[in-house]
Amino acid sequence: MLIACACGRREPTPNETWRTTIKRRTFLISSAAAFATAPALVHGALAGRGSDTPVKGTTKSRDQPVETTGGPLDLKPWRYGDASTGPDAMLMFRGNPSHTFYGVGPVPEKTPEIVWKHRMIDFESLYYGTPHVWAGTGWTGQAAYLDGYVFVGSQGRSFYAFEAETGKVRWRFESSRQIKSSVCVYDNKLYFGSVDDWLRCLDARTGEVVWRVNTGRDLDSSACVVGGRLYIAGENGNARCLDPQTGELHWKYFVGAINRGKKTGSYGSETSPAVVDGEYYTATYDGELFRLDADTGKKRWIAKTGGDTDASPVVWRDYVYTATEEEAPNIYCFAREDGRKVWEVKKTRGFWSTPAIVDGTLYITGDNNRAYAIDALSGKVTWETKLGTPSWSSPAVVDGKVLFGDFSGHLWCLDATTGAEVWKLKLGGHLHSTPIVMHGRIYVGTAAGSFYCIG
Repeated sequence: MLIACACGRREPTPNETWRTTIKRRTFLISSAAAFATAPALVHGALAGRGSDTPVKGTTKSRDQPVETTGGPLDLKPWRYGDASTGPDAMLMFRGNPSHTFYGVGPVPEKTPEIVWKHRMIDFESLYYGTPHVWAGTGWTGQAAYLDGYVFVGSQGRSFYAFEAETGKVRWRFESSRQIKSSVCVYDNKLYFGSVDDWLRCLDARTGEVVWRVNTGRDLDSSACVVGGRLYIAGENGNARCLDPQTGELHWKYFVGAINRGKKTGSYGSETSPAVVDGEYYTATYDGELFRLDADTGKKRWIAKTGGDTDASPVVWRDYVYTATEEEAPNIYCFAREDGRKVWEVKKTRGFWSTPAIVDGTLYITGDNNRAYAIDALSGKVTWETKLGTPSWSSPAVVDGKVLFGDFSGHLWCLDATTGAEVWKLKLGGHLHSTPIVMHGRIYVGTAAGSFYCIG
């Protein structure tokens, strides 16, 4: 979807405005000649095909850890049941399958310090025939936390397992392309997608591949596990339900949005699905929000958002929320029962941020240089804070504070009640990734190449 920040647009250079639109698919095609030895790219991304048959293990695969230190991770036996959510761990994008858990405080009252940082490995490729360096984490780029370890993928095509206290790399896995989807953790296994089209399952202790599935196109969508089933979407236009232990397909439903419209490069569904009460929600490039039956994949209803929708659905009470890019730059509330529009808030320039909902208030940041708090029932804007620069980072709301990054590389902390600035920390580079808060520490990466622990 996006150059360097991993969403549907290229980031501006000093000689361009932020409105410049460039799509990733053209980058992949222009890069193919330089990477003719990468069969996953040629077969998947360029041919637009994939396979529902999982590839087991690493015996005949190039996929394997390239760096290990200190032996297998000391993970406790899995204790979170049949879902990727827990009260003392961050196990998936936005914390739980409804996308409404953002971490465990406290959050610092004053400007915090950097506890440790790690300079991630870069990845060089051709971009429109010109060498380009991919660095750090992008959109959405959220880390996971389990048993004192932090797991996160990078645009430099590496996936890392860090010791949360020290920042020591315990193992590093390397794919053939950028890793931009947020990782999902379940049963001490890790699930994440990549621009090389593969959905991978790794053993969290060692980084070894358990299985992988070629989805056929870029995979920015992040997985979740509910009821012992793994759910994900993808740019080849398919919503999927798989067995998280084996990768075997339970069902697949085509939500479309392939090669339609005037734009090219951003296809299918790039949102991370929300799965609640037997309902599966995902949105698409064509401006449609789907509700599917989570058990069977059968369509229940489709709601219209009016434009490319990359903000992931958030489910709260009887409603589902999302937001749309510049074609229809609105924030939406739909009824879960039938998909009818309950309210919309119209703004400008669009939204790439996934909303957060806490205590009946929706929080979101926009490409229009602002952050908002909105009453989740009525749609009334309760506060609006000017940032001075766009933000695509999905806010984490913890301990009465709203945390997010912006285009200038600042990590913001706002008061959740008033929108007033509590503190702002300069990290550098574009900060599009979603921060997490675990036990008083904040973990986040930037597109400048570094991953941080702050506290």
